[in-house]
Amino acid sequence: MAENTNLTDAVTLLLELKSEQPRANKAQIEAAFSERTGFRKERSVYVGNGFAIRFSEANTGSFSNVVLSLSALQKYDATPTVICIVRPDHLDFRLANATFLKRISHSSHNLRVDNIKGSFLGHDIVDEYEGVPNRPDRFNELIAIHAKFTWEENVERLVETTNTIVARATRFKPVSDNLSIILDAPARAAVALNLPQVAEIERQLSAIIQRRRNELLAAAQLDNVNIRGNTIEQLITGELNAHRLDDLTYELPRESTLIVDIKTKLLDRASAPKAYNIDKMLRTLSRPGSIFCFYFIGIDASNGVIRSRIVSIFDSLVLSATRIQTHWAGRESRGVTQLTGNIAEIFSPNYRPSVDVQRGKALLKQLIER
Repeated sequence: MAENTNLTDAVTLLLELKSEQPRANKAQIEAAFSERTGFRKERSVYVGNGFAIRFSEANTGSFSNVVLSLSALQKYDATPTVICIVRPDHLDFRLANATFLKRISHSSHNLRVDNIKGSFLGHDIVDEYEGVPNRPDRFNELIAIHAKFTWEENVERLVETTNTIVARATRFKPVSDNLSIILDAPARAAVALNLPQVAEIERQLSAIIQRRRNELLAAAQLDNVNIRGNTIEQLITGELNAHRLDDLTYELPRESTLIVDIKTKLLDRASAPKAYNIDKMLRTLSRPGSIFCFYFIGIDASNGVIRSRIVSIFDSLVLSATRIQTHWAGRESRGVTQLTGNIAEIFSPNYRPSVDVQRGKALLKQLIER
């Protein structure tokens, strides 16, 4: 059964086992589950078909048990990691991937980004993430969100939010001169995106896509979101000899610089891609003449379709889709933004990008004040 048991099957089976034995405790449920599935157990974690399960127990309404060490979680964090909480009369389930942890609580005084220490408790796992309940019927949605963040990004956040831990300084603190340059960014974008040089850059990028079409279609079928996005970016930037995404820059007239951030959108799937780290974006826009844009690549691998478009982060549609991830905003970081809703309209031949200068400035003021 183990080879064919997916996460939904595993949750269903556990609920059935509890229904058959309503007073069963953690040890009994765990033993029955192990016997029925034959899953491999690695120390305290059962490894399934593309997911992991850790059993815990709570006899009261609270859940404060030590669940798992952060170093142990790292091994499974690329796949859904579920905590099955065995209570006296029912089971609860929580996704405990790093994105859904508030902090590291136990023995974490030496936790640093380069020193993974400590464990997390039950109450360190969020009950909901940005309005999405942490429960089995929403796991697919949460897993899609988690896939947008790397382990390193989550560790930086956990270091910063864990009590008594001093985080690496990431918060950008603009001075008065920076502020005027930042707030002028939407106006700069409105002018720059009408330049013939930008149209030529877009044409060059489109030509690269056509040359790498088969490789891009193959990359779009990779399951891991981070690997898929990185592979697609490398196929584009590698041809341009760029070593990092933020090195994909172009000089424009009047001492302006176009900074391009590649975003991949699978046209046959609903998704909410991460937009940008707020502090990094503000730092970039504090440079005189800086223009920050997305280069969206939309791929429908099943139909062999690839579309692309350069769009300002202050484009009307992008602004409407931009949401601040408050879960990521700690003492030393303003957090990140995410693109929600359907942005596929960007790829329509009839779509005309338009920079909304006033809404862009309002967003920047809101981000600066965070």
